[in-house]
Amino acid sequence: MHFVMIFLDGFGLGSEENNPIVSARTPNMDQLLGGHLLWGDRFIAAGKSRLTSLDATLGVPGVPQSATGQTTLWTGVNASKVLGYHLNAYPNQQLAHIIAEKSIFKQLADRGQQGMFANTFTPFYEQQIANGKKRHSASTLSALAGGVKLRRIPDLREGRAVYYDMTNAFPRELGEDVPLISPEQAGRNLGKLALNYDFTLYESFLTDVFGHKQKWAESIRLIEQIDSFLGGLMDTVKDEDVAWLLTSDHGNIEDFKIKGHTRNRVPALAWSNSKIEWPQWTKLEDVTPGILEILSI
Repeated sequence: MHFVMIFLDGFGLGSEENNPIVSARTPNMDQLLGGHLLWGDRFIAAGKSRLTSLDATLGVPGVPQSATGQTTLWTGVNASKVLGYHLNAYPNQQLAHIIAEKSIFKQLADRGQQGMFANTFTPFYEQQIANGKKRHSASTLSALAGGVKLRRIPDLREGRAVYYDMTNAFPRELGEDVPLISPEQAGRNLGKLALNYDFTLYESFLTDVFGHKQKWAESIRLIEQIDSFLGGLMDTVKDEDVAWLLTSDHGNIEDFKIKGHTRNRVPALAWSNSKIEWPQWTKLEDVTPGILEILSI
């Protein structure tokens, strides 16, 4: 089986009000769920799809943050409990050590399975890392811990990688010679790539960026692009031995009444073409153990 994890930073399950996810047109997700239902704390089992909600607070007071939430997602270790608080942005040394030891990519590599990080890294990014102006996120540290080779502009140009904006508009603005593509094509590219690996991760943090900036129209457009992206992915994997999961580290974009992260639960929207026993996911730290269990069958 091939497992794909689609990670959307700051993508929670809010109410119907002030929620661009509810206001957006999402025909592909609606078809998966049997309705326009990607909001609220709910459980749905519809055909080959399943939606559950995950507690992102990690049992620690305060508002969930990215470094601890993402470390938890990709290791199965409750990072906020280890630190005693929620840490934003990038992992500190203590979290980096947890990732180095427990990354899902490392755990897969240790048992002879291949992982792939589909995102693209530009020369500009690498220069910022080299100059100390930027640090690796939890996702990148997780991939590197498993010996995963990072994908670069030549890979993106040939459809062997995906950019976090899905369309390649951002790297083109940086002067990179890459084609402008549709979100659907980006999803198809991800699906084709995933068929060569046991586990594939793709992330986009634009949902969190737009949530912080409270860009309503842009957020609706982004959600609709994500839906088209999922449609392209499904076009490619619908007849293959594939499972995928869409999830997040904390809420943000789903509630424009709050400027910043929320304590809302986050989705675990899953699909598989094979009959599998889905794990009982209820919180962020359940995700990595559940994926490893599925991939051990």
